[in-house]
Amino acid sequence: MSNQRHFVCTSGDLTCTAQRAWEKVCFYEHIAIQPSLLLRTVLPVPQRTSGAYRAVGDVSRCMYSDGGYLTKKIRHIDAGQSIDFDIIEQSIRYATSIPLKGGTIQIESHDDGTCSVHMLTRYEIHGGARFIPRFFIEYVISAMHRIVLRDMRVRLAPAQSPELSLREIAQE
Repeated sequence: MSNQRHFVCTSGDLTCTAQRAWEKVCFYEHIAIQPSLLLRTVLPVPQRTSGAYRAVGDVSRCMYSDGGYLTKKIRHIDAGQSIDFDIIEQSIRYATSIPLKGGTIQIESHDDGTCSVHMLTRYEIHGGARFIPRFFIEYVISAMHRIVLRDMRVRLAPAQSPELSLREIAQE
C-alpha cells in the first residue's frame, strides 16, 4: 500500500493582469461552465457548495453527484499571488483509493501585462488504485485544472454574444 504523495501541476496563460486573474480564481466546484465529457464520466459532478474560500481558515464544502462531498480548508493566502488549501474531509467516489490531499493555485505576473496560472493538486494512491496507470490519474486531474482555467478565461473575456462564447468554449 502506497502512502506516497503524488502531485499534478497544470499551467495556463491568461491575457489579463495578475490582479484581474486573482479576482476570478476559483476551484473546480465553482466553475460556471459544464465539465467536459471525460470529467462528467470519470468524476462525480459538483452540485452545490457552501462556505467560503477567501481567507485563511475558511472552509468550503461541495456536494457531488455521487452523494459524496469534499471539504477544503484554506491553509495560506498570499494575496494576489497564491492560495494553498488542504482537503480535510472527503467521501466522493474515489476518496479511499485516490484521496485528494490539497493543492495550490498560483498567479504569476508577466512584464507584458499578462499572467500565468499554475494549479497543483496533491493526492495519494491506495489499494487497488495502484493498478490504475498513473498517467491516466494525472490526465484526469490535469483535465480538471484545464476546465478551471477555461472557466477563468470565459469569465475574464469582454462581453460578447453568447453564441460566440459557446463556439470558443467548444473549440478548446
